[in-house]
This record gives sequence, structure tokens and C-alpha cells, in this order.
Amino acid sequence: MKVKDHFLTGESFEIKKVSKGVMSTFPKINNKKLKPYYNSKSYYSHNTTNSIMSLLYSWSSRFMTKKKINLISGLLKNKGSLLDFGCGKGDFLLAAKKRGFDVAGIEFLPGVQKELNKKNIKFYEKIEQLSKTVSAITFWHSLEHLNNPNQALVLSRKNLKESGILIVAVPNYDSFDSKYYKSFWAAFDAPRHRVHFNKIGIINTVQKHGFKHLYNKPMFLDAIYISILSEKYKGTKMYFLFGFFVGLVSNLFALFSKQYSSNIFIFEKINY
Repeated sequence: MKVKDHFLTGESFEIKKVSKGVMSTFPKINNKKLKPYYNSKSYYSHNTTNSIMSLLYSWSSRFMTKKKINLISGLLKNKGSLLDFGCGKGDFLLAAKKRGFDVAGIEFLPGVQKELNKKNIKFYEKIEQLSKTVSAITFWHSLEHLNNPNQALVLSRKNLKESGILIVAVPNYDSFDSKYYKSFWAAFDAPRHRVHFNKIGIINTVQKHGFKHLYNKPMFLDAIYISILSEKYKGTKMYFLFGFFVGLVSNLFALFSKQYSSNIFIFEKINY
């Protein structure tokens, strides 16, 4: 499938199937060359602008942060240590820290690292720099940004305590909104998203590295946010209204198909 970087450069890329339930973005770009593709004040994961999309992202992010903390608190009743891979500005970690967790993040973008320093959040550029095991590792829409997610999963298992928890949130290319928007689907986000999964693909990918899949939960707001952004990429004048409607339809269909736009997958480290 041919896709464009609708967000920033307009460059063309190709997404190809590489294994069952897994696709990759080509050509492959290393981390150094990939950094400029995040270099925009409008990048919604890190922005501080007042556009409609950034305000929507900010509101949904605050709402989801509360949900994420409640999820983690239910899984780790004794709190413990938490590592967030691709932690961005650190809002999730800051909230977790206030709830009593010992937190740290992995973040390689210099501009975002400045924000983490301001919030006094400990971070590493690479997971290899971690010197102790942790109770839980989270990938909130960050695993798909890696050229080598398998290596990250191997290192995650190594750095988790016995029966540690791994949480992975990723888009699902088998969702209704993905099939509806095709190459305009905002969650393809080439070239920033290097790997793409459906439900079977992500479960198989993680489990082969010594994890047991416990359960998964849908992310209802993602369908709406991604659909609005996809309509904007298409050039739809009333993109907010049309995208909101498609997102609702996607969630409605998923009630029966279970193919939500994005899902949170919870895994437990298997002790050999």
C-alpha cells in the first residue's frame, strides 16, 4: 500500500506485510534520520499550540491519563516501579508519580527531554541504560514507532521483575476506520509509525518473547480522534463533524466485530 506523510512532508512511503498480522513501513529509516519527521510544533503527541486538533488531543490525553493510572493501580496494588517507553512530555508519568509510583521514562527526542527535565522526571535515551528491574513497562502508542520492536520486547522482559506487567497500546489496521480511510488513515502515520499490527499480530509478537496475554481493552476515543484527523488529511471542509461520525460508526461496528481502532493489551512476564 502506498501512503503519504500527510502530517508533515508529503513524502510517499510503502507499507508491506512482513508476517501474519504485522506490516512495516518502507524504506527503513534509522533513528537519527527519523528525528526531523517529529520536528514540528504541531506534532500532536508533543505540541503546545491552540489548534482544534491539539486542544482535542489535550482533552482526550488528560481523560486517558486518568484511565491509564486506574488500570495500572489495579494491576500493581502495591504500586512499585514503572517505566514508560516513549514517554513524550511525561504527563502520564507525572500523574503516576503523584499516585505513589516510582517512575522513569524512555525518550530520545531532545526537545521533549527538556520538558521532562522541567517536570523533574527521570528518563533514559535507551532502555539499555536502565540499571534495575521494574514492576511494569508501558508502551502507550510507542511500540509502532520502533524499527525493531522485537529487540525492545526482549529488553523489556529482561528489565521486568518476576511476573512483571507489560502494557502495549497500538492502532489496529483491521478496524473499520482503517478500512474506510485506507491510505488516508491517520494511524498509519508514515514514516513515524514503522510497524503496524492487527490484534493477532501484536499478541503473537509479544507472546513469542516470553509474555502471557492476559486481556485487552478498547480505546474508544482513538477511533474518533483518528477519524477526525483522517478527514482533515483528505481535505474535508467539515472534517471534525464527518470524522466524529465515522469514529462513532467504527466503535459501533467494533461492538460486534471486536476490531476497535486501538486497543490496550495487558501481558504478564512468564517466569521460566
